[in-house]
Amino acid sequence: MARGLQRTLQRAAAREAGSAPAKAGLKAVTTGGNGRFRTVVTLTAMEIAVTSALKYGSQKLFDFAPGKIRMLGGTASLAFAVTTTRASTIIASAAMDWALGTAAASNVTLATTMVDVIAKQDKTLDGAAAAYTTAQAADVAAAATHDGTATAKDAYLNIGFPTGTDVLGNGTIAVNGTITLLWENWGDNA
Repeated sequence: MARGLQRTLQRAAAREAGSAPAKAGLKAVTTGGNGRFRTVVTLTAMEIAVTSALKYGSQKLFDFAPGKIRMLGGTASLAFAVTTTRASTIIASAAMDWALGTAAASNVTLATTMVDVIAKQDKTLDGAAAAYTTAQAADVAAAATHDGTATAKDAYLNIGFPTGTDVLGNGTIAVNGTITLLWENWGDNA
């Protein structure tokens, strides 16, 4: 009986808070209620495509319900791997930046709303072949309010390769790890 109650509470929290899009390697569990939530995003070989023309990429991790979203805190620990041939796509020891933001990456220089949940982190892709890098931990940026009253906010994992010579051809990055967000929805006055 307790298991059924727990599942019912999780579904109720998801309806009130928002949800993760259906995507291979992505699972999000939200708990809480009455406007206060804890969302744990688990990534298991979730892929992000990187084109040689753009040298950045994104994956949407969560769709927040409409309202003013206040990030209170949280952490992330992520490891990355290149799953395409390194010599012709994303080279060994490539310099990569990653962040969590309310907007998808639109430039190799991750900034503004591309980094407004977890600030930009510098990472060297040290894994050989398709091996994962050493996990890198980061904290949520300073507490901030994101106005999702007119248009609901989303959370995106963004990556960029600021050294243009590190991406020789279209490639794929896989991500393993966990992101925990503590947040509030202050409501939608619309």
